[in-house]
Amino acid sequence: SLINLKKLSDAGVLIATGTDAGNIGTLHASSYLGELQTMKLSGMSNWQILQASTINGAKVVGKETEFGSITAGKKANLVLLDANPVDSLENITRINRVINRGVVFLPDSIVQETPVQLVQRQLNAYNARNIEAFLDTYADDVELYDFPDKLIAKGKDSMRVNYAGMFNDLPDLHCEILNRIVQGNTIIDRERVRVRGKFLEAVAVYKVENGKIKKVWFIE
Repeated sequence: SLINLKKLSDAGVLIATGTDAGNIGTLHASSYLGELQTMKLSGMSNWQILQASTINGAKVVGKETEFGSITAGKKANLVLLDANPVDSLENITRINRVINRGVVFLPDSIVQETPVQLVQRQLNAYNARNIEAFLDTYADDVELYDFPDKLIAKGKDSMRVNYAGMFNDLPDLHCEILNRIVQGNTIIDRERVRVRGKFLEAVAVYKVENGKIKKVWFIE
């Protein structure tokens, strides 16, 4: 339980993050970010959670002398962020540079983002409740509809008003993908959303144009 997780962490028991990503319904990246938020709900501090994601994981596999912290002689595999994750776990998604084996990369240079990756990135930002990262995935003139054609929001400014308040007011907000269909630039997600301890299911249809989410239809 969450209470026991906090007790174990405070007692000095080695806690490391890790998901079963790759299994059906457990997605890479978003499942990890979701785990961090759950650990936060247990009462663990941001620093404890960051330790669980770095040096503790290295200790679990007996590799703490090779990686897990920034120390002379260890492998230079790390990410540089634009903001301090100790202040807010949401800052983990604000990646400025990636360093792999001592070589520095810009995030956009590593892979060319596909429509499904773009939609996944907005989901990751949603689960991290990071409004800037979330809105970055949308076109400036994005349109949101209740299926089939009821316009409920248009433009990033409108989205910011709606989603910023939701991100601030709902600390347990989390979306899980139950099923995903990809048809070219159209992504259809069957989603289960946790809100104040309750679960809601819906379908979201994302239309991607020019590297941004242009339209979204919600089907309840």
